[in-house]
Amino acid sequence: MIGAITLAAFDSTNDLKAMADMVCSGKNDEVTIQKAIHDCVSTGKNLYLLNGTYVIDAFYDVGDNGPRCAIYFPNCGREISMIGQNLSYDKKGDGATFYVTPTALDSVGEDGADVIRTTWTDRGICNGSCLRIENITILLSHNQKPIRCIDLRRCDRPELKNIKLNAFADMKAGLGNPPPIAAKNCIGLTMTDGSNACFSNYTNVYATGFYEGFQVGGEHVVMINCGAIMCYYGHTFGNYPLNCGANHPITMINCMDERNVNLPLFNDCGDDDGKGYRLHGQQEVTMISFNIERMASQTPGGVLGDLMRETRPGTFKGQIEFTAQPAWCHTNENNFQLWENDGSGCGFRTRNSCHKLVCDTAERRSYYPMLGQQIFDTDLNRMVVCVDPTQKKWVDFNGNEV
Repeated sequence: MIGAITLAAFDSTNDLKAMADMVCSGKNDEVTIQKAIHDCVSTGKNLYLLNGTYVIDAFYDVGDNGPRCAIYFPNCGREISMIGQNLSYDKKGDGATFYVTPTALDSVGEDGADVIRTTWTDRGICNGSCLRIENITILLSHNQKPIRCIDLRRCDRPELKNIKLNAFADMKAGLGNPPPIAAKNCIGLTMTDGSNACFSNYTNVYATGFYEGFQVGGEHVVMINCGAIMCYYGHTFGNYPLNCGANHPITMINCMDERNVNLPLFNDCGDDDGKGYRLHGQQEVTMISFNIERMASQTPGGVLGDLMRETRPGTFKGQIEFTAQPAWCHTNENNFQLWENDGSGCGFRTRNSCHKLVCDTAERRSYYPMLGQQIFDTDLNRMVVCVDPTQKKWVDFNGNEV
């Protein structure tokens, strides 16, 4: 690849090894990868990983006051890229795969560690660190340690595409056989530190088997076709410390939350008040074609947890259009409650896409409605709006209960 330093893994094919600038041994490959990254910085190149298994055996204190990590990207004043030859399909070695061994995980204490991060700074914005990652799989041997696969809290501008994060590579778990609930702070992807330069784009990123699949945060964030599967929380918003503002939109298109214990959690958002505190509220989150699978038997622990909720009800704003499947071999559900009954979601316009915009009174009353939902009732021959979902209370546009 022109303009790149090329790595092969210990189990890459002989033809691929012959093409590579460096070949990893299958032991402490993080050291070779880190050397290649430093060479990329010094020569103005990017990193290209040929198909194979890159074995991560240890985490290191790299002297920048950040979390211990296996691999880090220096702030080099440009976008630096790490691109794999292919995204792994279903096994080690058929794509560019980082495998985090039990030995590495055994070394992780309560403070946790990162598999990949950028150099640590006071805050993420304008720090010279822009990172592009494509066609990479990260496999954790197990999900019982506090570890982040990709930590972008000190990244100024990320672009991630075709990423698979799996927290139970050596555990007997998979489709139809969920893993155990992950250790707290076992996290797939943590996004940027509030404000970021230009954009934060995530396309085809999947996190499976974590405590939190996606710690969503930042500004001007776009997620397309991303999914969290069999996690304790599939998605949390602003659920990590921020040193910059978080006012601007987060947009999710065709993303999914499947067989997670809890539905998404909305925690902190809002700008700094200039005095070290936050002006909580008013950040927009839009979910377009958000897909939910919610079934206890296919969920870690076998028990469903919280519905979608805000720690400060009414803080976030936005729009959500969703469908929800409650069991295998089942249509998407009309009668589905999305938000907790504590005022959460009152700043959102929420719509179950299975609900008709025009229907009769009996159909309108047959399912759990959404706050502010509007329907033209053909029996009443007028528009009605839901003002209290828990009581299924509807009023007409004059405020009369119907």
